[in-house]
Amino acid sequence: MKKIVYTVCSANHLAHCKTMADSFIAQHPEYSLYIVLVDRVDGRFDLNSFKPYNIIEISELSIPDFVEFTQRYTVIELNCAVKSFAAQYLFREFAPDMLLYIDSDTFIYNNLSIVESYLIQNNIVITPHYTSPLPNDHLLPRERDILRSGLYNAGFIGFSNSAETHRFLAWWSGHMQTECHYNFEEGMGVDQNWLNWVPLFFEGVYLANDPGLNVAYWNLHERKLTEKDGRYWINDEYPLLFLHISGYDFAKPEQLSRHQNRHMLSTLPVLQLLLHHYTEIVKANGWDFYRALPCAYAKPVQKSMGIMKTINQLLAPLNIKINKIK
Repeated sequence: MKKIVYTVCSANHLAHCKTMADSFIAQHPEYSLYIVLVDRVDGRFDLNSFKPYNIIEISELSIPDFVEFTQRYTVIELNCAVKSFAAQYLFREFAPDMLLYIDSDTFIYNNLSIVESYLIQNNIVITPHYTSPLPNDHLLPRERDILRSGLYNAGFIGFSNSAETHRFLAWWSGHMQTECHYNFEEGMGVDQNWLNWVPLFFEGVYLANDPGLNVAYWNLHERKLTEKDGRYWINDEYPLLFLHISGYDFAKPEQLSRHQNRHMLSTLPVLQLLLHHYTEIVKANGWDFYRALPCAYAKPVQKSMGIMKTINQLLAPLNIKINKIK
């Protein structure tokens, strides 16, 4: 059985990307791993340092109206928009039986055989952000925040090589061509909130709610992380499969994520230790060098002016910023 895993990033995130790749292949040596670079290499770094992984530049994906596509989006939006086109390319060129997408800000701790078992019986595997209600308070994220950004997390998706999967990818890519913006006013949460439709529109969609999958700030209210004999567990019963380290700032190691204020990292000692270890690995993989590399594509983020500037100033203590996309 041919198995491929891929991720998407711009050059400034390649240290995170290599960290994720190394952690994945350590658990899954039978996979081929592809890094889809939303950027140009242009001799700026040594490709040999990423072997045995394969780097594919975005220009190789045959995305329709490529120049307009790359100029339409900010860097974050563009990275999100490329996922579906990259999956189509990998299926077209290499015909894997199973294809996994994993965000580059992820660290894998155990084998994902449970996901493979789902893909044997299904076409698509997606993970809900969480499966039990958040406390009824004013802390972030709130349930309405998850509603507008998407019920399912687009940082991890599994695909089997089936006609239904290809139908899904064609549909998703169609929206990603022009509708992958951060623009909550228009109901757009990049690639992610489009996944809300997937269980309704397509057959063989499995909602993987295993507590060890996609552990992140958004589901810590229902997932307690512990350590025993050098292994990590969720709710003392389920092995930790992978952490999705979203919004963690190395310069603010006391803060779990810039996207939330619900959890204090100081009260989560096991997670704090894992994030410290993660930081050391990413830095050893060249973080200082790669983070300074500019992206060859994408439009600059539009600065907030007028009323939007005032709103963002009010939201600044909560580490929230709203970008108005025209």
